[in-house]
Amino acid sequence: MRRWAGDRRIATKIISVSLVVTAIFTASGVVGLLNLRRLVAEQDHEYKVNVVALARMTAVRSAVGSQQESVLSYILSEPGFYRDSYAEVITETDKAIDTDVGALTRIGLPAAEHESLRSFAATITMWRTARDAALEAARSGDQRKAASVVLVRSEAIARAVKDRASSFLDQLVDAVDDGARRTRANSVRTAQLMGLLLGIGAITAVLLSALAARTISRPLREVVDVLARVARGDLSRRVELDRADEVGQMGRSLNETLGVLRNAFEEVHHRASHDGLTGLANRALLRERLGAARDHARQGLAVAMLLVDLDGFKQVNDAHGHVAGDHLLTVVADRLLAGVRPCDTVARLGGDEFAVLLDGMAGREDVYAVADRLLADVQVPTVHNGATLTPRASVGVSLWDGEIPIDDLMHDADVAMYAAKTGGKGRVVHCPRTRTGTPT
Repeated sequence: MRRWAGDRRIATKIISVSLVVTAIFTASGVVGLLNLRRLVAEQDHEYKVNVVALARMTAVRSAVGSQQESVLSYILSEPGFYRDSYAEVITETDKAIDTDVGALTRIGLPAAEHESLRSFAATITMWRTARDAALEAARSGDQRKAASVVLVRSEAIARAVKDRASSFLDQLVDAVDDGARRTRANSVRTAQLMGLLLGIGAITAVLLSALAARTISRPLREVVDVLARVARGDLSRRVELDRADEVGQMGRSLNETLGVLRNAFEEVHHRASHDGLTGLANRALLRERLGAARDHARQGLAVAMLLVDLDGFKQVNDAHGHVAGDHLLTVVADRLLAGVRPCDTVARLGGDEFAVLLDGMAGREDVYAVADRLLADVQVPTVHNGATLTPRASVGVSLWDGEIPIDDLMHDADVAMYAAKTGGKGRVVHCPRTRTGTPT
C-alpha cells in the first residue's frame, strides 16, 4: 500500500513536470505562432506595397525617359514612317504610364508616398500639356515653334518629371529598407523570447527543447541572419526553408521581396553607369575604370586613352533619319567592343563620341596597332533599311604614365583627336607629348 502511494506520488510529480513542460512548450508555440503570423503579415504588406510600388515606379521612370526622347525625335523628323513610329512610342508609353500610375494609386501607399505620387502625376499632366503643344506645332509644320516648346518652355517641366520620379523612387527604396530593419528587429525580439521559453523547457526536458529549437528557432535565426545582411546592403542571401507552414511562407515572402529589390537596385545602378542606347559604359564608369588602371600605368604597362569621334554623323541623320543614326551608333559600339580585350573599356561619352581605355598593353606599339585596327573596323560600310551607311571616324591617342590627372589625360586625347579631324579626318593621331604631374 505504501509502495503504491509512493508510486502514485512519483507519477503525480511526473505528470506535474510533464504538464509544466507542456505548458512551457504550448506558451512557446503560441507566442511563436502569433509573432510569426505578424511577421508574415508585415512581409506580405511590404511586398504588396513598397516593393511592388518600386517595380511599378521604375517602369514609369523608364517609360517617361523613352517618351521624352521620342517627342524630340518626332519634332526633328519629317512626316512619314519615322514620325509615325515615334508617335506610336509616345502613345504606348502614355498607356504604360497611366497603367502603372493607376496601379500605384490603388496599392494603398502611406500618406507621404501617396502625396509624392499625386505631385508626380500633376507634373506628368503639365508635361503632357507642353508636349501636345509641341507635337501640334510639329504636325502643322512649324518645327521651330515645336523645338522651342520642348527645348525651352517645357525643359523645366521635363526635368521636374525626372526629378519627381527619382525622388519617389528614393522614398520607396527608403521605405523598403526601413521595413527590412523593422522586420529584423521584430524577428530578433521574437527569437530572444522564444529562446528564453525554450531554455526553461530544456532544464526539465532536454530532448523536447532540442526538438523545439530544431523546428522553430533555427529557421528564425536563418531569417534574422538574412535580414541582418540586408541591413548591411547584401541582397544575395536567401532563406532556405522547404516547409508549408507560416515559417515557410515568411521565408518565401522574404525571398520574393529580396528578389524584386535586388533587380530594382541592379537596374538603377546599370542605368546610372551605362549609356541607354548602346549599353556601353558612360563617362562616370569610364573614370572609375581609369582610377583602377592607374596602378598598371605606374608599373610601366602601356595604358592608353583613345577618343573616337565619327566624321559626318550629322549628315547621316539629315539624310536617313535619326533611327539610321542610332543604328550607326550601335554598330560602331559593337565593333569597338569586338576589337578590344575583356579587360579594356569602351564608353560612349555623348553624341557621336566614344572612348576606349586600353588597360595594360605590352608596349606603345601595341596601342598604336589597336588604334589603327579599330579605325579600320569602324569604317566598314553597313546596311540599314536598304541604305548603305559608311561611317568615318577620327581617333586621338594619349598614353598615360599614371601620374598626370585623369582630366589632363582626357584633354590630351581630345587634342589629338581634333588634330586628326583638322588634318584630313579618317585617321589616327597620337598625342606628341608626355606630361607629368600630381596624381588625382
